[in-house]
Amino acid sequence: MSCPSQHASRPKEADFEFLVGDSFRRAGWKIVRQPLGQDHRVDLVVDSGQREYVIEFKRSSEGRRDRLIPLLSQAILQVRAAMQQLSKSSVPAAVVAADRISDSVAEQLKEFARQHAPDVAVGIIDFEGLCAFQGFGLERFNAERVAPSSLGSLPKTRLPVNLFSDLNQWMLKVLLAPKIPVCMLSAPRERFQNAAQFARAADVSVMSASRFVRRLSNEGFLDNQKGYLELVRQEELLERWRGTSHITPRQVGARWIIRGGDKQLSSAVEAYASRMHAKFSPSKRVRRPQQMISLPRICVGLFGAAELLGVGFVRGVAPYLYLERLDAGALKQLGLTLEDADRNPDVQIPIPENRESIFRPVVWHAGLPVADIVQIWLDVANHPARGKEQAQQIWRKVLGPALRSEGYERAS
Repeated sequence: MSCPSQHASRPKEADFEFLVGDSFRRAGWKIVRQPLGQDHRVDLVVDSGQREYVIEFKRSSEGRRDRLIPLLSQAILQVRAAMQQLSKSSVPAAVVAADRISDSVAEQLKEFARQHAPDVAVGIIDFEGLCAFQGFGLERFNAERVAPSSLGSLPKTRLPVNLFSDLNQWMLKVLLAPKIPVCMLSAPRERFQNAAQFARAADVSVMSASRFVRRLSNEGFLDNQKGYLELVRQEELLERWRGTSHITPRQVGARWIIRGGDKQLSSAVEAYASRMHAKFSPSKRVRRPQQMISLPRICVGLFGAAELLGVGFVRGVAPYLYLERLDAGALKQLGLTLEDADRNPDVQIPIPENRESIFRPVVWHAGLPVADIVQIWLDVANHPARGKEQAQQIWRKVLGPALRSEGYERAS
């Protein structure tokens, strides 16, 4: 997302609103402003073609937590009130802005939203280029701030880019995709001459792609001497990636409302997925699977996913089902309940923070959305139930040979 650049004059709330709206327009999204006479007028209604987002903006003169938390709360309350008069399938979003918001404050705001308003997408933006969105697919517009010109002489280490942020993990999978079988990772499989081509294929902003490519190159993980972007020192990169993925996502246990047979999970997920991806066509090289507006994305993860992809090693562990957000309607459609599930849950449901890197590259197996092989390898590595052995199996059978062989995909 090309977020606001630094301006000499102090920005107004309307400036932030216009610039963010302009970024949506450049992405091909339709912007609709609500009539001024409405009782619960919101600032923007954004239509991506797949989802409609109802957005409320708030701006502070200072980027302090004690100023922004109340404004975020107010925006959440107002957009929820507006939703009462708008389409129930729309996604509410609350956006706060300031001249400058530190990374730590942005994380605190996102954590506040996760705890108190998981049903509302949030955005944190400033005039140094920070765009930190969370929820419902808006992460595609995330971008890190541009250093002000007055800081141009500072060492690059003072302005770090998180190499393994959500979108960066997705982009890593795009660069790895040509060497991994299509049936194990869904992503564009092209050679990119520059960051702009890469951004279009990966469906991210040019700014995000440029920063990511620059960081990879600076750390010696990217080579473009052949005229296209190519990952090098891949095994070292993946080991470093795995070292940062030890944080367990928020997770809840669930039980079947009515217990069925051995294939109950696959039947429930297949039925849910058929509604979620009613317009999805596996034959298309889709940058992002289309989904029904009202349903959060799901996919089978960890050991169950490894089993479905033919590299299973561990048995007897409760299945894992990634859910984009904790949603009562989604659980009901799956036939699951959270009641009395603290002990011996039938299904473990992680709610990941890195939603885009998990749900964009899912593969489809017998009608089921399944986590990609790289994600499985990352997720099982530290699992106490023989996760280390499962990760070794994946490396030995898939990732190791893939990274060592240029023609692995064609031979598979």
